Amino acid sequence: GPEMSCPRFYCSAVMLHDGKVLIIGGKNSTANSLSTTEILDLASGASSPGPELDVARRATSATLLSEDGQVLVIGGREINGTYLSSTEVLDVTRNATSAGPELGIPRSHCTAVKLFEDRILVIG
Repeated sequence: GPEMSCPRFYCSAVMLHDGKVLIIGGKNSTANSLSTTEILDLASGASSPGPELDVARRATSATLLSEDGQVLVIGGREINGTYLSSTEVLDVTRNATSAGPELGIPRSHCTAVKLFEDRILVIG
């Protein structure tokens, strides 16, 4: 399969509608949280940089919002280990990032599920 630009763990992965996979943040081998994302093309074996996160985060949850490549990244932990209540919307098509809604409480290692009417259920 495609090789990523750096080893990472505690990252999130989302299958996009075009069959590519968006890998989000995580932690590298020196224990730093990452702000980078990568798009893996499973068909061609290529990888390319995706939109940059505004906040380096690991142990996030992510869910696909729309067919045009918008992904909601939820919570996680910063480089110093602080739990995050912020979210970000990654727009893969435009290679852009914007702030998403604030969570009621900081969350890490949670799960997010898209429901009807553009609602997201966050568990954990």
